[in-house]
Order: sequence, then C-alpha cells, then structure tokens
Amino acid sequence: MKIGIIGLGWLGLPLAKSLLNNGFQVIGTTRSRSVELFHERFSHVLFDPLVKKQASAVYFGDLDVLILAFTPSKTGEKAYARDCVRILDLIPPTCKVIQLSSTSVYPQRNDVFNEFDYPAGSIKTNAIGYAELAISSILRDRLTVIRLSGLVGPKRYPVTAMTTSGKTYQAMDRVNLIHQEDAIGLIEHVIRQKLWNKTINGCATAHPFKGQLYTEMASKLGIDPPFFENEVRSERIISNRYSLELGYAYMYPDPLDFPIA
Repeated sequence: MKIGIIGLGWLGLPLAKSLLNNGFQVIGTTRSRSVELFHERFSHVLFDPLVKKQASAVYFGDLDVLILAFTPSKTGEKAYARDCVRILDLIPPTCKVIQLSSTSVYPQRNDVFNEFDYPAGSIKTNAIGYAELAISSILRDRLTVIRLSGLVGPKRYPVTAMTTSGKTYQAMDRVNLIHQEDAIGLIEHVIRQKLWNKTINGCATAHPFKGQLYTEMASKLGIDPPFFENEVRSERIISNRYSLELGYAYMYPDPLDFPIA
C-alpha cells in the first residue's frame, strides 16, 4: 500500500516514520524545507498546492491513501479549503483520504461533543470547518475525518507557552488532549481497518482539570507553573467513545500519565 502525507511537520514526519516501520510505502511533502528519511519505501518532494506543476503523477498518481496533515494558511478563512481541493485534483479516483481536522470545530460551550451530532461538513466556524465541508462534498465515502484534540508530545508541551504568557488561567477547566503517539496510532488504525466514510474524534479518555495537569507538567519539566484562578468551571468535553467502539486502544488514556521527554 502506498500512502502520501501532505505536510511532514511535527505530526506528519513521525507518522511517516511509523508507517514505514510498519511496512507501508510512503511519500511525503513539504512546502520548502528538506526532509531525509533513509528508507527504501520513502520519497520526499517539495510541494505547494498553489503550484500544481510541482507535483507530477509519479508522486500522486498511484496513491492508495492520502493524509492531509498540513496546517491552515493564514491568508483567509477559506484558503485552507481551497488548498485541500487543489490537492484532491491530483489523486486517483480510487484513493482514500484522511483529513486531520481539529476538535476546535466544536462550539466553545459546556457540553459533551461527539461526531454524530456534528458529522463532517456540518460545521463552518473556522478554516478547518470550511475544509471539512469542501472535502466531504467532493469525496463522500472515500473520506475519513479525524478530529484531533490538543496535541502533546516531544517539544510540544502547552504549559511552556502558558508559563511565559503572563495570563491567568482557569484551574477548573477540563482539558481535551491527545498524545502524539495516540494520534499516530489512531491514523494507522483507520488505515489498517479500512475505516472509511467516518468522522472520528481523537482524544484521551480522561479530562483532568487544567490546574492540576499543567502544574504537574510544569514540575516534570522543571519550570514555574502558570497562574491559575478558580472562578469559573468549564465542562467542555470531547468524547472519544466512537474511536473506542471502532477498536482503537489508547496508549495514554489519561493526560496525567503523558510521558514528558
């Protein structure tokens, strides 16, 4: 099976390495920087979706699965959707697509949010929501959308920015996070199990309080904790129940147990 990853960034590059280690052939793209993975089943190409001629059929014409792992541009709310659609023009009609979306598409209010209330293409509140709508209207049953919660992992610990921001945070807010290893594991699970035409939340099962989690994380990193207050309690919960029903077993179901490298 040949898999393409658009965006060899913080998540896309370790995803490529994991897929290669599990026997897949992988191609990956970046807009500008070079990437080296010394593996017989890997190739890399510079690619900007605004310039189609950079991508010849040798890279995209025989893909079985395409993973959209690049982040939205900052040039407009609908620019990311247009970039995604340009890429879809390059793939064969049988190619399946995984869009790495975000649980930020869900409303910012106290509630439990699941995929069945908000299927792919039903939310247009931000750039990623517009992209879901555009992609799902084209691909239909060839698409699976994975909405990832806040990503945590090597060199990406939210508490580092919180500590230096000078802001005061609500200690009683619930967190919705997923570790990098589980984000990769869920993507691979979708590919292996052929879970197409799905919308899936990727999020740890437990939702500890922000104050507890980030105070402990700061201690493990050897930095000062952020400032917290206890005035407001938020119960905005992203449910991962569907991903569990689809057979995925989280390596780190509780953010309090996330490894700190």
